[in-house]
Amino acid sequence: MFSTLIQLFLRYKNKFWLRVALLAAFYLRVYRLDAQSLWNDEGTSIALASLNLDAIINGAARDIHPPLYYFLLHLWMALAGNSEFAARYLSVIAGVLVVAVAFRLARKLFDEKVGSIAAFLAALSPLMIYYSQETRMYIFLPLWSALAVWAMVEMLQVRDWRLEIRDSSQENLTSNFQPPTSITQPLTSNSRHSSRVTRTLAWLAFIIANIAALYTHYFSATLLLFENLAFAFWLGFAWNKNTNVIARSREAATKQSPDNLGIASRPSDARNDALKHTLAFWLIGQLIIVAAFLPWYLFAGNQLASWPAISEPFDLLTLLARVANIFSVGFTLEGSIAAIIALIFAILFLVGIYAARNKLWLSSVLGLWTIIPVAVMYAVSLTRPAYNPKFLLLALPPFLILCARGLEKFKVPSPKSQVTYYALRFTQYALGILLVVFTLLSLANYYFNPRYARDDYRAIFGAINATARANDGILIDAPGQADVVRYYNHRALALYPLPRMRPPDSDATRADVEQVLARVEKLYAIYWATEQSDPQNIIETKLAENAFPAREEWFGNVRLAMYGIATNARGETQTLNARLGDEIVLQTVRVDTRRARVGEIVTLTLTWRAEKIPTARYKVFAHLLDATNRVIAQRDAEPGANFKMTTTWRADEMIADNYGLLIAPGTLPGDYSIEVGMYRVENGARLPIIARDGAAMGDRLLIAKIIVE
Repeated sequence: MFSTLIQLFLRYKNKFWLRVALLAAFYLRVYRLDAQSLWNDEGTSIALASLNLDAIINGAARDIHPPLYYFLLHLWMALAGNSEFAARYLSVIAGVLVVAVAFRLARKLFDEKVGSIAAFLAALSPLMIYYSQETRMYIFLPLWSALAVWAMVEMLQVRDWRLEIRDSSQENLTSNFQPPTSITQPLTSNSRHSSRVTRTLAWLAFIIANIAALYTHYFSATLLLFENLAFAFWLGFAWNKNTNVIARSREAATKQSPDNLGIASRPSDARNDALKHTLAFWLIGQLIIVAAFLPWYLFAGNQLASWPAISEPFDLLTLLARVANIFSVGFTLEGSIAAIIALIFAILFLVGIYAARNKLWLSSVLGLWTIIPVAVMYAVSLTRPAYNPKFLLLALPPFLILCARGLEKFKVPSPKSQVTYYALRFTQYALGILLVVFTLLSLANYYFNPRYARDDYRAIFGAINATARANDGILIDAPGQADVVRYYNHRALALYPLPRMRPPDSDATRADVEQVLARVEKLYAIYWATEQSDPQNIIETKLAENAFPAREEWFGNVRLAMYGIATNARGETQTLNARLGDEIVLQTVRVDTRRARVGEIVTLTLTWRAEKIPTARYKVFAHLLDATNRVIAQRDAEPGANFKMTTTWRADEMIADNYGLLIAPGTLPGDYSIEVGMYRVENGARLPIIARDGAAMGDRLLIAKIIVE
């Protein structure tokens, strides 16, 4: 019985491994699906998909993405809800389907073993897993592209609609002359009907998949370019094979009897009709695809013209190295290890192309499918740098299929020696294990290493909600993050998107900031992509002048800043004239005198005077101390919220410098002191302080006492 089970396993092992690959793909894509916060683009997806269909169309037209994904997400959220897990689960489904389609396509092009290996590579792909856990459209790119190519291959290999030119080596010319076995050979009515149905379904699937790809992302136009080049190659191969078969048919017929020449011409007419029929259906399909997408392009295509550069300039070798790296280990493995694994994948890719040389058109399909999107990205980037790896996801399935073919090729069906056989088998297994180990290492970084986490808006609102009150507000400096901010703003704090125009008008924006400060008791500012939204830092400099920066914290590429607002209970200005070092004088201080409560920000203004131009950069520290001199709250920054560095001061210039000290949750009621001072940026050495009466004050100055209720 045991031997029977072994035989059954060996017989169905590829199907078994396919199921293992699909289970692994599902597990890795659903694992920790909601562990990371939504980032700004995901918030945009959910917000847009939450609208009605007309609003989605209009919203997508103003965006840089077509609307199909938003339609799908709209329908999905109506069933599953809009939680982080539910919204991302739609991408999980697409990611698992990519694995299944990669298997079917690889099996169609090569064999079941290559299909199983390709399925495992796709299941473990860090890049695919990353985008299978994101509420965006990008994982649908490899799905639609793989479906389109699978349908194309089916179209061009079904006999009944005369789309296959059979290998001339299979032609049988007997002594009693017969026309070569070909697409003109009669079929039974059942087989004719079956292949016609298959051909029709493949043709329709091809059209639908391409339209879906175009309505998912504009870069899918490269899919059409590749498909037409692949079809042109197929047509050339078919025509050449047809010509050779006809020539041999006529030669054989003439040798037997001149009267057979007329009979030999019949296959020629039939084969030429077959090619014309194929070409006609191909062109009709292309026209349908273009006609289906043209209305959207005319409606919203102008957005493409205004698409800015999205990367730094790069050369071709840099692009190829980046593509090899992300296709192999994704974003989450770097350094020499990543380079080695990427090199191994690249070698397997080239071996796969070479191993498929006996199937010239099929290797051309996979090669062009991988290369054309990369080549187009490079060509576009010559004038407007556009490197973005997620656009290239549609080229990832053929890369992995050829890598699978290359890995499978490390076998010798009939080895000349056992040493050769076992050496190649060992190499094959060693490479497979190596790729799996470092792929899993990359995935471990993705799942657990904060360095590779998405921007954490969930944590941002955790920090906000810990101290926010009903009259507080949130300033958003980039419109792209407004939707994700609304998603997490469960307390419905007032939102203030600024600046209102691009490029920002300085006077209007400063006036807007003043109006915001007049409406709130405490302000939270979420800064992202400020080099685009506010390159002159109009908002931050105005807040530094009129508000009191208390805390800054980075959450990925997003920065949260908290600002206190001046109250009427501020104390009188105190003159100190304390000297810090031999270049700077603390002229006056003004401190908030109200009884503070948890969640409030104590405000203080320090006025500095430069006795001469400072020769070094200094930071200011402001600390809130308890009775044991333990620091309870602090704010360390260069003057003017880091915008007025001491090396830019002029002699005798007066610098008003605002600070805030947040009374964080957990602060006990009681008496507290405030100390200030300065230290060198480069080494942290504090400046000595001399009072105006000449007394040495050490390296800190106690300026006020406050009471926390």
